[in-house]
Amino acid sequence: MLPTIKLIMNTFLFTWNPTKWNWTTLDDDISTLKNSGKITKRWSLAASYKKIKMGDRCFLMKLGESPKGIIASGYVSSPPFKAPHWDNSGLLIYYVNIDVEILLNADKEPILDLSTIESDTILSKRNWTPQSSGIEIYDDYKDRLEKVWFNFLTNNGNNNPFKGISQSSTNSYSEGASNSIQVTKYERNPYARKKCLEHYGYNCQVCEFNFEKIYGSIGKNYIHVHHLKQVSTVGQSLTNPIDDLVPVCPNCHAMIHKRKTPFTIDEMKKKLKL
Repeated sequence: MLPTIKLIMNTFLFTWNPTKWNWTTLDDDISTLKNSGKITKRWSLAASYKKIKMGDRCFLMKLGESPKGIIASGYVSSPPFKAPHWDNSGLLIYYVNIDVEILLNADKEPILDLSTIESDTILSKRNWTPQSSGIEIYDDYKDRLEKVWFNFLTNNGNNNPFKGISQSSTNSYSEGASNSIQVTKYERNPYARKKCLEHYGYNCQVCEFNFEKIYGSIGKNYIHVHHLKQVSTVGQSLTNPIDDLVPVCPNCHAMIHKRKTPFTIDEMKKKLKL
């Protein structure tokens, strides 16, 4: 199962050059992703195998022939492991499994092209065409990339992964709770989550519980993020993290989803007074 919340998440840039490796299953992978909400792909990485961890964020940059740019994003879902080189040379190299949540075919649809990335005032300060795959993206660059990627996806019609989002969710189980919570790509998106928490803070919007106040440093910046609208009814309007998302503690989050139509925040607040 995908880790839906990770307090300290590193970000890595993987690369794909079609002139070196032909992704023959790309269209099938995209179709599977649209139908199931997730696919898992094995990808090679360089020296970063010592730093990369399960739950880390990753992007895939298409290089080689134009169009060049970012075609995918997801999360690392395995520790690094050795396997034979993809070029059939017999050498052993490091790989990780990636749970891909968004995947685009650059030959058939728009991608976040390299020229857009390199023209950005912040992103232009670093190299986006590395020779090695699995290079770490640091600090302000990763935050900026998340914003540019988020805006690109939500403003590009069929590329919008938040359209028809009811088919693009994963289960998150609260500890001690018997029911599962549907966590959508929108809730998981680091940029959307960050903007939500910058606005609301880390108090549960139902019971006002704050993990840091109770547990100290180990609870700092820990909270679930809940989608306020039923994903099956909002369609392409999922573009505002402040209007669409709200922080809630795991207990309240589990209770919100105790019925098919989730309880509203106001309904949950009234139940606390019973």
